[in-house]
Amino acid sequence: MSFDSPSILILLFSLIPLFFLMLLRKTRRLRGVDFLAAPTAPEHRDTLKKRLLFRIRLSDFFFILFAGFTIVALSGPSWGTELTIETRRGLDMILAFDISQSMNVRDCPPLHASNTENSSRLEQALAIAKELTLRLEDVRLGTAAGKGRGALMVPLTYDSEAVLNFLESLNTSFLSSTGTNLESLIDAGLGAFNDNMNRRSGLILFSDGETLQGALEAALNRARNAGIPIFTVGMGSDRGAPVPVEISPESPEGVLLGSDGSPVISSRQEEVLKNAAQKTSGFYVDANRNNAASSLVDYFKFQSSESAGRVRREQVPRWHIFVLAALISLGLSRLLGYRRKRVSLVTREPSRSFGSGRKAVSTGLLCVFSLLLSSCTPIQGYLLIMEGNFYHSRNRFAEAISSFLKAQVYGYAAPYAEYGLGLSYSALEEKNAALVRYSAAEELLDTTKGDHQELRYRLMYNTGIIHFEQGDYNRAVEFFHKALEIDGSRLEAKRNLELSLLARSSPSQNEPASSSTGTGTGGQGSQALFDYLRVKEQEQWKSQRSTETESPGPDY
Repeated sequence: MSFDSPSILILLFSLIPLFFLMLLRKTRRLRGVDFLAAPTAPEHRDTLKKRLLFRIRLSDFFFILFAGFTIVALSGPSWGTELTIETRRGLDMILAFDISQSMNVRDCPPLHASNTENSSRLEQALAIAKELTLRLEDVRLGTAAGKGRGALMVPLTYDSEAVLNFLESLNTSFLSSTGTNLESLIDAGLGAFNDNMNRRSGLILFSDGETLQGALEAALNRARNAGIPIFTVGMGSDRGAPVPVEISPESPEGVLLGSDGSPVISSRQEEVLKNAAQKTSGFYVDANRNNAASSLVDYFKFQSSESAGRVRREQVPRWHIFVLAALISLGLSRLLGYRRKRVSLVTREPSRSFGSGRKAVSTGLLCVFSLLLSSCTPIQGYLLIMEGNFYHSRNRFAEAISSFLKAQVYGYAAPYAEYGLGLSYSALEEKNAALVRYSAAEELLDTTKGDHQELRYRLMYNTGIIHFEQGDYNRAVEFFHKALEIDGSRLEAKRNLELSLLARSSPSQNEPASSSTGTGTGGQGSQALFDYLRVKEQEQWKSQRSTETESPGPDY
């Protein structure tokens, strides 16, 4: 047997004075025993006193055992050996996605043989990324996405489910920025490699190579100086195709038009992508090849296999055994204690509860083992939500997003995980992505047992906040109304409803209302509504101002 911290075992000598301290309390405990036995009949008194003294000594014994086991557990005991693989290095990869409008161009081969329609560039990129995630083992993966600016979405993690969940929800409207800035996207991916661990690192860039902003060469130099190769996956075709957009007066045919009124043709910039890979010691892959994903998987499997070290034996930690023994000893010490109510004053006989001591001990042990052996899967989802809340409250949004993505796989926690993701994206000024998450949380609540009234209210309220910030006052009014239908006592929803109605009825929606009464801006209808709300709820608002904590806006 060996110990991680053998110096802690010196505390075992403190058990000696603890033992003598309990002996010194013998006189005091005898008085307590005499007091408890006094109401009983004389013929039972001696028997009762013996039983009480025995229980006291046994309780003290188990308490000393509890202290001893705790000290031994803290010292980190271990014995026995097991075979382990000594890993000297590992492999970290960031999947970086260009999600600009040009990635919606459908000039890639169909994803399945049965399909006749070409797939979009982003669909092809996500299919390759999913295959990589499923086939790579013992590799830490993370994701980044970018348009006019890049952002790290999923930090490096061994949890492939978190990465797959993110890939399922990624689309070109995920970020609200516009343009194409590959420099910012690469910098966001490079920011994930900040743990200073002795590991191999790499970044896989899924893009068509078109860049309208930033200095790509500067980002490539930073990657090369950091020793991080960039593997580029070229999306699209050299011939190119028009960029699809929503049909509008500016784009009546549903394609992006140039200044001369002709469709803008987006094509793959193969030379740009090849240069990026060559400059950082990576390599280029044509996404249109059938074996695009396989070539990447084979290369990275070779890299990760080189990082495996030799097989060696190491001792097995056993501290958890002593923790369990300490808990059992403490429980027995408490169960064997005595209380005044255990003596019957009505029959003047020893209470039958003393005879059922074995049953109490057995019941206690059964409860302990039931808790230890029961599944903790439902609890794990709640713990991940709490972890995400912790990171979010400290503005560590990348870690918060990672925790919420992990919590999505637990059914009951999934709506709260989606809501947490919405809050994190909203804090990152990605309002459209936040709205997608709020909508997903609402759909999950329809299939989840329970009312979840608080979560439903917060979904409606925070959705209204985003629409208000985006200037869509009609939608803001709609969602603030829904929030008040769920909980009509919320002051912040009432105030924001008034502000939304004022802003909607104002001649210029870009300027705030000039008067809370609505005179000159709100119209007679808004004025009547505001007067009605004030008359009906004046007393309730006054009574709640001293007790209700007001929300500053979006919260969790």
